[in-house]
Amino acid sequence: MDADSRTAELEAENLALRARVAELNEQVAALAGKVAELEKLLRRDSSNSSKPPSSDPGSAKSARPENANRAARRAMGRKQGKQPGTPGHTLAQVADPDVVVVHRPDRCAGCERPLDDAEVVATSSRQVFDVPDPTVVVTEHRVERRRCTCGCETAAAFPPEATAPACYGPSIKAHAIYLMCSQHLPRERCAQALADLFGVSVSTGTLDNWMREAADALVGFLAVVAAQLAAAPVVHADETSVRSGKAALCVHVWCTALVTMLHVGRRNKATVEAGPLGDYAGTIVHDRLAMYFGYGRSHVLCNAHILRSLNELLGNDRHRQWARGFIELITETKKIADAARVGGQHQLSQYQRRKIRRRWNDLCDQAAGAAPPPTPGTKLYGTNKDARNLAVALAEHRDLFLAYTRDLTLPFDNNAAERDLRMVKISVYRPSGLGLRVAA
Repeated sequence: MDADSRTAELEAENLALRARVAELNEQVAALAGKVAELEKLLRRDSSNSSKPPSSDPGSAKSARPENANRAARRAMGRKQGKQPGTPGHTLAQVADPDVVVVHRPDRCAGCERPLDDAEVVATSSRQVFDVPDPTVVVTEHRVERRRCTCGCETAAAFPPEATAPACYGPSIKAHAIYLMCSQHLPRERCAQALADLFGVSVSTGTLDNWMREAADALVGFLAVVAAQLAAAPVVHADETSVRSGKAALCVHVWCTALVTMLHVGRRNKATVEAGPLGDYAGTIVHDRLAMYFGYGRSHVLCNAHILRSLNELLGNDRHRQWARGFIELITETKKIADAARVGGQHQLSQYQRRKIRRRWNDLCDQAAGAAPPPTPGTKLYGTNKDARNLAVALAEHRDLFLAYTRDLTLPFDNNAAERDLRMVKISVYRPSGLGLRVAA
């Protein structure tokens, strides 16, 4: 083989090897991205994400301040239990007890004489608060039929709760609905609880019927609650995923300080439009889900949600500095706003807000430098991807995160909606339609 042929052969092999190396590099980048995503998921707990504290592994309860949850951080600086100077809460005696039991001494502790006719010189009392054993009371309703002098016979009517020759009354039904809807017990566990507490045997089919009756009775009430939410100047909105059998569903919440509506459906625009947000014209507090930006007149973004995302970046050397800077700025700003609110102010001064915005913009510049966009043809993975998305959101939505500084009646976070979804996340919940809770 001459030199030219050999050179051509080597060049062809070189091109093939270069193509193979490029292919392997792409595979390595994809695998590295998957590893980064899995590591990110493993590091997430209640302190740096929206996961509930009940899902935290033991390793999440680290002594490192940047990884510790709120309970652990408190435990580091002070003892558990009531703190000095804070008001206490204890069970107090009542002035009019339901039952009074008098205990008399039988004999003298000195000479052992009987004390039946002895003088009472002092008394002391202790009260025991308890619940009597639940007992099912069977009430028989007898309907009389009477004949008039004219010959016509007339029968009285049974009360509404007497729907059959033998049936359960409204109190048993109320307990069952409370256990299923408020405590989110599955049908089987609810039936077991009723049997254990009251000694009654209720089938899961009967419980389903009671649930439908309760839902039908609330149709008018739901319309009133929806109207109150639609008329509220500020509402909180959030959602969380649930499963019903094999179906993946979503529980949407819309709430104020007094009224809460939960709606089970898909995580899509149609579900939101079916609720109070469909024609809402006020301010919506949410966690940056793009769908919510299409509703309402204005928006407030949750600072607690962004703090959790920033807390997740503290473990990365590349993003730690600007993430810690944002955490300090957000927490300091909240303290300033809280103090101003207590002082009767309606907003922070222009000087204070200008100073906060200036610090915010400087940190956004730092974040953009530490989390630049990916070069053409490449992708960001794991923490770097989250850091980039977070940096963009902080710059783009600065005024929505700081909305509470120009109007101190606006909330700092969206915790009201998250609290109303908490029972759904920590319970075995099987949604069956539309439900709500109203809290006074």
